[in-house]
Amino acid sequence: MKKVIAALFLSFIVFSCTDTKKQEKDLFNEVIKVHDRVMGKDQLIMINKMQLDTLIKQNKTPEITAEATQHSKALEAADTDMENWMHNFDAEEKGKSHEEIMTYLTDQKKKIDAIDSNFNVTVAAASKFIKQNKTK
Repeated sequence: MKKVIAALFLSFIVFSCTDTKKQEKDLFNEVIKVHDRVMGKDQLIMINKMQLDTLIKQNKTPEITAEATQHSKALEAADTDMENWMHNFDAEEKGKSHEEIMTYLTDQKKKIDAIDSNFNVTVAAASKFIKQNKTK
């Protein structure tokens, strides 16, 4: 009977370790999925910045120039936020407990989700402004 209980306990430990690794991997993959989605939008930021630079150089009116500059700075800030996140993200979780890893990855997911949301808002606002003010 003791052997059966010991075997059950051992198998419980083995399966629970596997489950925690799967949880960590799944959460890590969620973070990377959002990262990849944001990186796919990086080209939109560069295109919008170039179009805004063109509007600024055309110097139509001071109001348009000021707003184009503001949108350009917002796009640059969004891009910088992404670069900073990537620079600070630590994919190596060696020597940390499951709880520490899950807490870190949950925090990183919140950060990259916020960056994704900021990218969407910033790109949409800049695109709308460009469309309204583009030279025909």
